[in-house]
Amino acid sequence: MMNWQNYITAVPLICEGRACFKNTPIMVSKVLENLADGVMPNDIQKKYPALNQEAIQAALVFATQIAREQIFNLSKLASHREVRVAGRLEAIKLNDYTFSMAVAESLYPINGFAKAVEPQTLSTLLGKNVVVSGTAHFTKEGALLVLEAAQIEIAKERDLMIWGQVPKPFLSPFDMSDFKVERGLSAIIGKLSGDETDKEVLQVLEELS
Repeated sequence: MMNWQNYITAVPLICEGRACFKNTPIMVSKVLENLADGVMPNDIQKKYPALNQEAIQAALVFATQIAREQIFNLSKLASHREVRVAGRLEAIKLNDYTFSMAVAESLYPINGFAKAVEPQTLSTLLGKNVVVSGTAHFTKEGALLVLEAAQIEIAKERDLMIWGQVPKPFLSPFDMSDFKVERGLSAIIGKLSGDETDKEVLQVLEELS
């Protein structure tokens, strides 16, 4: 059986998070509805030129696997956070405001959408090093799913050095106790196990004085 994940995805704020075909705003449900109505795959492809026959077949495989295993669950989206990412803007699609960029440090490809950015601005930035400010959405496993851009601007050399990494989610909140510096009696007790001789205790006190 073919791997439907090669053709189908779910991205927050695109198709309202519903399953759609990769790099298109076409929802899988639309193709399935056409098939259920008896529309032939060739006619569906004419209706949606962005889809090939393999993508249409993937919709059937997708539906079959859901019915059998109920595996597709959009609750897999775990977290999001504000980020800045720098890299080369490789491609844009003005009709749905989507873009792809290669992160400066690793050339890792990131997909995103920039509905808050003027189309003219996107056009002038294509092929250039940029810094994207916005919200990164992650899966439960911590993988970057999509970048929601609030602003895109030309990157300086410093931006590429500072922000040229793939964003990662915050795995746990900061615990200030991790940064606590022991002082005074607490510092002394932390150095002693309780089995020291009087001479060893005096030696520790001299080191701290």
